[in-house]
Amino acid sequence: MNLRQLEVFQAVLQTGNMSAAARLLCITPSAVSKAVAHTELQLGYRLFLRTPAGLTPTPEAQVLAAESAGIHRQLDALRRTARNLAASDTGDVRMAAIPAVSHEFLPQLLQQHALRYPQVGVEVRTIHQDQMTQALLTRSVDFCLGFYKHPHPQIGSDLLVSGRMYLAVAEALWSRAPRAASRSARLAQVPVIRLVGDDPMRQSIDEIAQRLGTPAGPGIQVQTSRLALELVRLGMGWTVVDFLTATRLDPASMVTLELHELPPMSLYSYHARSSPPGLQATRMLAMLPGVLHAALSGQSPRRA
Repeated sequence: MNLRQLEVFQAVLQTGNMSAAARLLCITPSAVSKAVAHTELQLGYRLFLRTPAGLTPTPEAQVLAAESAGIHRQLDALRRTARNLAASDTGDVRMAAIPAVSHEFLPQLLQQHALRYPQVGVEVRTIHQDQMTQALLTRSVDFCLGFYKHPHPQIGSDLLVSGRMYLAVAEALWSRAPRAASRSARLAQVPVIRLVGDDPMRQSIDEIAQRLGTPAGPGIQVQTSRLALELVRLGMGWTVVDFLTATRLDPASMVTLELHELPPMSLYSYHARSSPPGLQATRMLAMLPGVLHAALSGQSPRRA
């Protein structure tokens, strides 16, 4: 099968009839029919059967569909890259970021990018760290933003910025805590809001809880740092937040303790090694360090 035959084959698979496939490809239905017939003649077997519901792929076609799906996605990516290069001021960027980045920092980046490249479309997905591998390897996104270096061998990690982690607790809860020899010891009897799943922050929270001697118990465990922080705001306990989140906390209602006992955490951009980001994505990535440092220098977290 050549690339044109593959394109027609995929279009018929997606639409289920010749006319819809023709509209998708901007060609005539007879051209689609001839391409399918020619492909079947070359292969020596049928690809589609006519049924009342439309064209149904044969078992052979289903096997070919699974094998050719990756090639079809690569063709789409090639077309996007070609469009972006042909019109350097237009195009699109597809990115994904963990919730902490999406809520605390990303709006500033999107605002500045829109001012500089108003003709470039941007698609943003908020996903968790463990979902990024599939998003990148299937080319659903151009790049991702997350904490810690990505462990997958087919994904590259580029360091953007590093910072400390902070223990966050509501001001009202902190002021009621009994005085102790150290700041963190004041929270020894205060509940901890833990994380479940594979969130990298989970290990840090557990380590600090162990250092504080926080009593073991059922407690509250949530899936996202965002929800954990909302519970902390309600005075239900403490949790650990990243440096980006810490700079955005209201110092009148939240107290942060810099955790020197934990190593700094780093924000990375991730990309599939087999398909580096295109022109528009590269331009957005180039803006990231400056916007990040401006955001971090503009406000410091309140430290008790």
